[in-house]
Amino acid sequence: MCGKPLLTLSYAFGEQLGQYSGRIKSTAELDEMQSNFGEYLVRVVEVCTSCRWNFMIRSFVLGDGVYRRPPRRQKTVEDIYG
Repeated sequence: MCGKPLLTLSYAFGEQLGQYSGRIKSTAELDEMQSNFGEYLVRVVEVCTSCRWNFMIRSFVLGDGVYRRPPRRQKTVEDIYG
C-alpha cells in the first residue's frame, strides 16, 4: 500500500439483483434496497485509487427474507454502443 487516503466502497451481490449485482451502492441505497429484495450480500472494501490496493473489511447479508424474481434485464450503455 502506498500510504495515500483510502476510499471505502460497498458492493451488492445477489441473484435477486439481476444485472445490477456487483455494483457499488451508497449506504442510503442499501437501506432502501433492504425492503425491496429478499436477500443480497454486501461486501465493504477499502481501495487506494493511486496504487489500486484493495482489501475487503467486512461482508454481511441484508434483505427482508421474501424471495423475488430478478428484475427484467434492461439495455445498458454497453448494449447500445458496444
